[in-house]
Amino acid sequence: MSLISLRDLTIGYPRRSIASGISIDIAAGQALGVLGPNGSGKTTLFCTVLGLLAPLAGRVELDGRLITAMGAADIARRIAYVPQIAASLFNFSVIEIVEMARAPHLGWFGRPGCRDRQIALDALAQVSMTDFAERDFAELSGGERQLVLIARALASEANCLLLDEPTASLDFGNQLLVLDALVALKSSGLAVIFTTHDPEHAARVCSGAVDRILTISRTGHAEIGTPADVMQPKALAALYGISVNVFTTRHAAQPMISD
Repeated sequence: MSLISLRDLTIGYPRRSIASGISIDIAAGQALGVLGPNGSGKTTLFCTVLGLLAPLAGRVELDGRLITAMGAADIARRIAYVPQIAASLFNFSVIEIVEMARAPHLGWFGRPGCRDRQIALDALAQVSMTDFAERDFAELSGGERQLVLIARALASEANCLLLDEPTASLDFGNQLLVLDALVALKSSGLAVIFTTHDPEHAARVCSGAVDRILTISRTGHAEIGTPADVMQPKALAALYGISVNVFTTRHAAQPMISD
């Protein structure tokens, strides 16, 4: 059964449509990469899937239920959102950051208990960050912070992760760290939906037979295809408006891109 279903979806704002005709089912263990230039609607799509924006047309379903009929806490128990890397304004420890994800499971005045602490520790273990549990979040590197934010999403016990440019502003090593974590989480049975500006990153994570890539152009044209369909010079050139070459080296598992 699909965890998320998008049906003839049009996204945008009351007086401005941004993209239309988006239809796809996303199941457990599947990855969907969202590619497109700045301003094409990637963030607007996420806001619509999270129930923060109403669809202009079509519908979004979570576990077979219309998202427009669901409350915020109900949505949060099914979809965990991971923002771009953010600084910590307060002196929280890593474990405290992760425990914040337990809020949808607690009452208005509830506080995390022993079970919530164990769930948070298990989430850190899934991204190999257990040894950082008592460290200050503000002291971590960019890649380490992003892994903590992913652990926080896992601690919500949602079965789908939405990640907004999870490798933004990271160096090469930290990018690979995060991308490999997404592949592992997909393999563990989670649905993974993420935006990126890098087609190579999309191809690295969306490498399975059921994985797909959604492209949204500046004109609002949306297409869904396999990584092989999208990683073609003609398709990428049309998406970004530049000349693109795609090639595979002898030792590279994924296609490489140059302009």
